[in-house]
Amino acid sequence: MRRTASAAAVMAMTAALLPLPATLSPASAEPDEEGAAAPLVVDRITPDSVDEDSTLRVAGEVTNTTGETVRDVTVRMRYSRHPFTSRDELDDFAGGEDWQPSASGPDQEFEGRLEADGTLEYALSTKAEDLGLTAYGVYPMVVEALDGDGDVLGAQYTFLPYTADDDAPSLDLAWVWPLMAAPQRADDDTFLGDELHGSVGADGRLGRLLEAGAQVPVSFDPGDEDLVKELGLDRDEPSPEGSPSPGENATAEESADSASPEATDEGGDGPEEDSDDADGNGDADTAEEEAPSRSEGVPIAWAVDPGTLDDVLRMAAEDHQVLADLEEDPAQEPVRVEREADVAAQVWLREAREVLAADTVVATPYASADLVALLLNDMNGDAEASLRLGQEATARALGLDADDRFALPPGGLMDERVQELYTEHGARRFLLSEEVLPPASWISTTPGAQAPLPASGEDEGEESFALVTDPGLTSVLSMPSWEPGESALALQRFAAETAMIAGENGGGDRVVVAAPEPGWDPSPEFAAGVLAATDDLPWLSPERLDRIELPDAEEREDTREELDLADDAYGEGLSSTYLGQVEDVSRDVRLFNSILVGDRDPFRPSLVRLESVYWRDREALAGATRSLVVRAVQSRREDVRVIPGEPVTLASSTGTTGVLVANDLEDETVYVYLSLYSENSERLSIGEYTHHFEIAPGAKTTVYVPLSARINGSTNVHVSLQNADGEPISSQDTLIQVNATGLGTQALLISGIGLLILIAALAPRALRKWARKQAAKARAAESGDGPGDGPGDGGEGSAKDGGTSADDGSAPGDDATDDDANGDTATDEAAATRDDEPPHDGTAPSDPPPADDAPAASDTSDGTADDTPSAGERPDDSGSGK
Repeated sequence: MRRTASAAAVMAMTAALLPLPATLSPASAEPDEEGAAAPLVVDRITPDSVDEDSTLRVAGEVTNTTGETVRDVTVRMRYSRHPFTSRDELDDFAGGEDWQPSASGPDQEFEGRLEADGTLEYALSTKAEDLGLTAYGVYPMVVEALDGDGDVLGAQYTFLPYTADDDAPSLDLAWVWPLMAAPQRADDDTFLGDELHGSVGADGRLGRLLEAGAQVPVSFDPGDEDLVKELGLDRDEPSPEGSPSPGENATAEESADSASPEATDEGGDGPEEDSDDADGNGDADTAEEEAPSRSEGVPIAWAVDPGTLDDVLRMAAEDHQVLADLEEDPAQEPVRVEREADVAAQVWLREAREVLAADTVVATPYASADLVALLLNDMNGDAEASLRLGQEATARALGLDADDRFALPPGGLMDERVQELYTEHGARRFLLSEEVLPPASWISTTPGAQAPLPASGEDEGEESFALVTDPGLTSVLSMPSWEPGESALALQRFAAETAMIAGENGGGDRVVVAAPEPGWDPSPEFAAGVLAATDDLPWLSPERLDRIELPDAEEREDTREELDLADDAYGEGLSSTYLGQVEDVSRDVRLFNSILVGDRDPFRPSLVRLESVYWRDREALAGATRSLVVRAVQSRREDVRVIPGEPVTLASSTGTTGVLVANDLEDETVYVYLSLYSENSERLSIGEYTHHFEIAPGAKTTVYVPLSARINGSTNVHVSLQNADGEPISSQDTLIQVNATGLGTQALLISGIGLLILIAALAPRALRKWARKQAAKARAAESGDGPGDGPGDGGEGSAKDGGTSADDGSAPGDDATDDDANGDTATDEAAATRDDEPPHDGTAPSDPPPADDAPAASDTSDGTADDTPSAGERPDDSGSGK
């Protein structure tokens, strides 16, 4: 009969069970060095259980580990005629620290010397009827070796199930067979080590688990077929609908009008729908109808971690990088080794797709994300993403969907928040640990796996219930099984444990669930042996996990307490401090996502991998992995960049420069906002340009920006790329140096043009003045009057006579008219008088000035009357002698 155990007692029992195998009594000699041979090994115990018609046989090997020669070795069996009364007694006896059986069984004597490190083989046998066992049960048994002086050389404590002649009780056993590993990648292309590469091979852990669970021959020979093509690993994900093909040197002006985030979002669902077909899931209904079922062997439910499947798929599909020494010193920059697509991973996927299709597949959240910690820290979006990514990754890797009726929270730990989350995703059957649903205080036997759960969220229709895994079986399955004799002892303990459960007076049919630890690493002999024992042991009946139902309400017994997650379980989860650091990374990821076209979130798997339960006790490696993700995000953001150009020189006050923007991302179309500002807007201003545009993967685009300079000199223009909210996607701006050097030449040019205009305006007037002076001198010379002929001569008389001579034939007033028309005569004469120059004689010139120098007042060819001076011919008052 099994004693009731509290949650703390269950944990204590688990710890006690771990070192059970090959435990020697205090009197036994132990190997001096790790890996040394045990003094006594039990290789075989047949049959696993005996009845009164059976013959018990025990065989193995004795090694002299004393360092000295021993004589007359005897190997014997001791047992008890009284069976165990509870499962806990199995634990006590296996440690060799409880009572010692006193009944003597068969023995074998070896006369002579056994040298140091020498070995000898033994074989004991006896008829079961000679043992005197009376009833069904599990009996203690010890196999030990003694020397001639009676000193114990070595001993093994094991168990003898006995069924007698009565019909053995019946126990249904359902298997949950794990295919899981710790997260193997930081970002999608970077593996933390090469552990997974070896694990998927024929001799690797995942390879052996797949072969043992299949219970049929599995081939790890790649064969002659093209596995990349056969598995569909060469199918590229379709580009987002509406995205242009990558091209070189397209301009933003050409693409901005036809591209916008809104337009792209409308087609964002297209690739996801197409990807179902690319992943081999397009005909989901047909696949479900034609799904094969197991035809031989023990039915099992495969418990997969979608993150592990995704890691295997990535390893099989393409080249990737493997970090060579990350765990040796996580603080140092790791060495990256380039690896080609892994053939062993391709073979493993091929076989897994065929084998798992015949059984039930249940999945953890992606990378076994710590749902309890995430929901406790209000990171509901991350918890939701882990379930969604889990379903997608399972379908992508295996070509089939995990059974979404089942929930497999990491570690079997769940509280009300986790239950509500799973319920919203359609789960109704929860694979849980006994830690959260311990046996009721009044029960003294092993309760069945089924336990009703309270309604949660929008829980309608099918009632939710738990399937509680048996912690004792989990611990037994974790026993060492690789060294000589360990597998035989572990199998015998498995038989004893299940026989004890079956022999308890449970009051009706019961089903228990056997679920090894996620990192289970059994020897092939032990893994195959427990499944064979499930089929062969008379008290066990294999049961399919998906056929276990909750008993009707009137037939149920309250064998378990209410769902409750202990406070220490919360404390063992990912800490708030650590998850805060993950949220810092998430903010960088959000900024990167904000420029991607469509509903793209390429770093979401990386974030969820950082939230795995595996990082609880691996802080250094978790920190190194988180740093790798941060650097990967920053690198991807820097792939969308402004390409620096040469300094710009303006030869005039205005000009245009081109800003080249590149999207070096291989598979993401981006939509960015370009921002430019001048350090000195008074000196250099920026005109209107295309501010936002879309760039296809691997493409570049040029944006033309008008510039205007007011002052000569050098000015820096800052260029940055931003998202729609104005957040820069890079912490550093690109600088464009603009040199304005053309403004001095322009000023000289303008001054020269002005001087030419002035000369052109004044030259005719100066020529007319010179012509008049020359004419005056000529008239004076012809009349014989010279300067200084006496006051009033000529000048005064001329004034009286109208200022002209009758000989020149001019009408009176003609000369005055000419002078008035040109505005120069009076001024010139006054100036001459003030300069003490000889006065004119007042006579008219014999020859009038040329017509083009003194146009007639009636000439209106230029549209202006000649008697009204133009702007360029106004009298120069500054030169009038005022």
